[in-house]
Amino acid sequence: MTEETIPGMTNVESLDLFRLLVASVVDYAIFLLDPAGNIMSWNEGAARIKGYTPDEIIGNHFSIFYPPHDIRRGKPDYELRVAADEGRWEDEGWRVRKDGSRFWANVVITALRNDEGTLVGFAKVTRDLTERRQGEEERRQLLVLERESRAKAEASLERLSAIQSVTEAALSHLSLDGLLNTLLDRIAEVLAVDTVAVLLLNDEEQVLEARAAKGIEEEVDRGIRLPLGYGFAGRIVSEQRPIILDDVAHAAVLNPILREKGIRSLLGVPLRIEQRIIGVLHVGTLVPRRFRDDDEQFLQIVGDRVALAIDHAQMFEAAQVAKAEADRSRARLQASDEFLSIAAHELKTPMTTVTTAAQLLLRRALRPGNELSPEVERRIITIGEQTAKLARLTDQLLETTRLRVDRLPIEREPTNLTELVQTLVCRFQEQTAKQELIFRAIPDLCADIDPLRIEQVISNLLENAIKFSGDAPRIEIDLTQPHPRRLVVAVRDYGIGVPEESRARLFERFYQVHNEQPRKGLGLGLYISRRIVEHHGGMLTAEFPADRGSRFVVVLPTDGDDTELGESTRERTRVMSP
Repeated sequence: MTEETIPGMTNVESLDLFRLLVASVVDYAIFLLDPAGNIMSWNEGAARIKGYTPDEIIGNHFSIFYPPHDIRRGKPDYELRVAADEGRWEDEGWRVRKDGSRFWANVVITALRNDEGTLVGFAKVTRDLTERRQGEEERRQLLVLERESRAKAEASLERLSAIQSVTEAALSHLSLDGLLNTLLDRIAEVLAVDTVAVLLLNDEEQVLEARAAKGIEEEVDRGIRLPLGYGFAGRIVSEQRPIILDDVAHAAVLNPILREKGIRSLLGVPLRIEQRIIGVLHVGTLVPRRFRDDDEQFLQIVGDRVALAIDHAQMFEAAQVAKAEADRSRARLQASDEFLSIAAHELKTPMTTVTTAAQLLLRRALRPGNELSPEVERRIITIGEQTAKLARLTDQLLETTRLRVDRLPIEREPTNLTELVQTLVCRFQEQTAKQELIFRAIPDLCADIDPLRIEQVISNLLENAIKFSGDAPRIEIDLTQPHPRRLVVAVRDYGIGVPEESRARLFERFYQVHNEQPRKGLGLGLYISRRIVEHHGGMLTAEFPADRGSRFVVVLPTDGDDTELGESTRERTRVMSP
């Protein structure tokens, strides 16, 4: 290189002199990190302040200097993210030397980018401020200790009283609904939170179902169901430990209601009976809050008592149902499934033959030269339509029996969901002249899905929207990507909607909302659609806007595996707020 940065020196000589300068600094720890946070260089100041030689430390992750509680919160990775996004990060806090002793440090992390703007690493400068910190702390130590001792004693008494009040509430109710309503009120009051929710585990379908809520009652009204291992509540069950989210906006939260309500921070614990988990108890706030360890411990203690109370209440309610009736119900259900399975299989072959014959008859009847009366032609067309409908009903019966034994095959492949939905919208637009189907989407949104199964889901939602729109002029279909690893399809109609008393049963097998109308199906479409979406690791919910109609929302992971969303650590999850 010919450019000189210092008179009389080449650029290379100047860089060598700068490296010598950095290496010789003894009052500051100055070193480089690669983009993942691994240490690449080490100067004399770093060795003096932190106690490591270059051979001992280079190649290690820089989180080795952080106290365990900061590591559990994910602070090292959070600092790198902020530095990468904003150019630098500055902080004061405790750090750990090689011998395990702590020192108070001022830390500056600066992102390093090449000429193309690509992140190539970080520069980290640390200054030891322990002496200044100790001087300040010594002046306040006695007063702080006295206040802390008094506060801890008072807090312990308050928490003991709170636990006792929750226990008394649990013992005062035998019905599950009365128990949960009382418990949620007590928990919200004691922890000073805005929302409390209980989700119970459905072992048969391996999902969490919203059972009771305070502050987010929509969880219960919409019948929220969360697959295990996905999102905030699902991970609490799969990882069997409490999880704290200091900042919901940057976390992997699958439940859309939590974001819609503006919840900023969450704390959740598993509901356990011995080693068995029966659900999740979580609390939230509308303003940012860092839940403390004692908040987590308190909620877990309360959660254990709530779990026992729920278990007792459930046993009490179950005891009210006669065993003979339960046996008869199981027998009827088994007989029904067996009948549906046999009937569907027996119908499949003759239905295929009838469909083929109807199509052949229609083609021959419509050949040039065949003069048919309008009535005969209409009857032939009706045969074809009704035969196709019977074939669809037979397929639904088969799908239902497969779902009952959890044998629904899902064959994933990379799929352009925008094109798939666009094709379906065009197809259904040809079938209706009353409504305009308005499709809004981001081009080329792709996901790893079973295209035939998802086509079945969207087709069912569009068919229902057209069927129940009445004279409403439009149906809106939106395809969005609110998170890099989630896609959302929403189908909104402005028709007759769903009566409030029917909403809880909307996704049940064989349930028809508007059964006063002539039956046009088996009431299986929404049931099958929800189960298909859940087999993809997603969720299907229904919303009921105030201005009539219904809005069905499909949430799908883009890669078929949503378990890695958010930050995960070995002991707890914390997302650091800015």
